[in-house]
Amino acid sequence: MLNTFPDLLTLSFMAPLILRIFVGSYFLKQAWIELIKYKKRKTNSPALLRILGAIGGVLLLAGFLTQVTSLFLILIVIFNIIFRIRNKKLKEEKLDFYLLLLAILLSLVLSGAGFLAVDMPL
Repeated sequence: MLNTFPDLLTLSFMAPLILRIFVGSYFLKQAWIELIKYKKRKTNSPALLRILGAIGGVLLLAGFLTQVTSLFLILIVIFNIIFRIRNKKLKEEKLDFYLLLLAILLSLVLSGAGFLAVDMPL
């Protein structure tokens, strides 16, 4: 099959890096927001999930244990979906975003860490 930009295929190893940066920074941002809400006593979300999410975000940004970290983050995202559905706080747009996060994390499980990562393929 012909590609429109065949020269860009040489840069395909950078795709997991872009996904890792996006998802890792998202989980760190969410953990920071929840920390601020916790200090103001305005949150009811489980603190353990936010701590694990922050640790997972740091590990993804560093590219360390990317596939294992992505599996745990998939579980956290699924738990968030269930938690928000039960509390009736999940809107359709948020559900779409969570499904997008699940797809990105699954992609990282299948593709690995990519470029600029501590993980090295054996």
